[in-house]
Amino acid sequence: MVKDDQLPAANANIGPGADRNDPGAAYSAALGDLLRFRPSLEASLDALIARHPDFAPAALARAYLGVLTSEPRPSREALAVLTAMEREVPHQKLSPAEQQHLRVIEAWAAGHFGQAQKALDALVATDPNDVLALFAGHQLDFFLGDCVSLRDRIGRVLPDWDPRDPVYGFLLGMFAFGLEECGWYDRAESVGTKALEFHPEDVWALHAVVHTHEMRGQVALGLALMDQLAPHWTEGNFLNVHNFWHRALYLLELGDQDSVLSIYDRHLHNHSSAGVALEMLDAASLLWRLFLDGREETERFNALASAWEKWGEDGGGRSGDTSNESFYVFNDCHAVMALVGAGRYEEAERWVRELRRYADTADDGLTNVEMTRAVGLPVAEALLAFGAGRHDEVVDLLLPIREGLARFGGSHAQRDAFQRTLLESSLRSGNYALARWLVNERISLKEDSPYNWQARKSVADAAGDPAAAHMADARVASLRGGWRRNYAG
Repeated sequence: MVKDDQLPAANANIGPGADRNDPGAAYSAALGDLLRFRPSLEASLDALIARHPDFAPAALARAYLGVLTSEPRPSREALAVLTAMEREVPHQKLSPAEQQHLRVIEAWAAGHFGQAQKALDALVATDPNDVLALFAGHQLDFFLGDCVSLRDRIGRVLPDWDPRDPVYGFLLGMFAFGLEECGWYDRAESVGTKALEFHPEDVWALHAVVHTHEMRGQVALGLALMDQLAPHWTEGNFLNVHNFWHRALYLLELGDQDSVLSIYDRHLHNHSSAGVALEMLDAASLLWRLFLDGREETERFNALASAWEKWGEDGGGRSGDTSNESFYVFNDCHAVMALVGAGRYEEAERWVRELRRYADTADDGLTNVEMTRAVGLPVAEALLAFGAGRHDEVVDLLLPIREGLARFGGSHAQRDAFQRTLLESSLRSGNYALARWLVNERISLKEDSPYNWQARKSVADAAGDPAAAHMADARVASLRGGWRRNYAG
């Protein structure tokens, strides 16, 4: 394993040990925190800006933290950071790269995600060693559901990096995630594993490898990897809630709903949760999967729905005030999911109604408007229809867009909640031919998934085919039994 302090490279002071009284060294250390998703990053940048208000890179990095939340209020606050920076450093004194970063953040905060993405492309083309541009661009590609850019943004610069540079391993982690989202699962696992050999604390690389096991139905391998690296990912980083969500998905495949809910209560949502969208959408998505399986967690859903309502009232959107418009409809859909799961249909209807108004009246040039009209609004309306038992309507809404769900962001694993909703409604509406078609497709792509075989059993039961139902049930038992024998965690 390569250690940071063994690398006499240009970025060797990224990470612990940098002289934080020197703005350049302190900034490099902050970039190390960024790559590791450390919560200390925000305070470190604030302190650096307070000591050196004319040091533009720190202010730019701090502003990026606002837009990276995918929430409107922090994104507006990012613009205030830029305004303060420009009082200290006039625009003409910024370097060309700094001016370009400024344009990226302004476009992103204004809701022009595609424009920001292209500006980040230009930055990296000019300087393939711009760590901030690479990280921000990779995350923006994720928000846009742009799997090709997730892969190729990093792939285009890797040959320009020295493998001895301490940042190199983190780039491999990003590249691994892009490979995974493009379906290159074996290659993604190999690259992500190499990234973890460089930095076992690279929670994004772990996240990438965990995805590869999820997408191939390799539950025992995924759980074992998470156990092995538990000291590095379970606390002290912004991604730990999301990685616990992935662990819960594995346990859900094992049929261990009690352990799933234990993870939910301890890590995904409880009274001390931060109330940020990126965490609450994982909580909603997990409860929704249980809901689709027939388990109604009304109390948990109700607490989560209240948190989403507070988020909306505090500036997340849905207040009716045009300054609080939807900023990223992927978040809104998970808020609707929580409200429906809690049985709070009037509130869910109001949220969807606000989305309709937004789609009808907001600026055509905003990326989120396009996302809302094409995908977000039909998804939100389908969730509402599902809660009301209008399953024919769910099918009518989701079937035409199911192959284009990536247009409103997230990963394949996250968006699978909506694919499962379509499958469940096809069964509940009596459209068994469609249900069988959807299930067979899933099994062909992921044949080692108990969920897929359980759905196959449901289709066979509904169609009056006991032999097929028995075979599918046996497959579920075989998969789960084998995993339990292979995993002793």
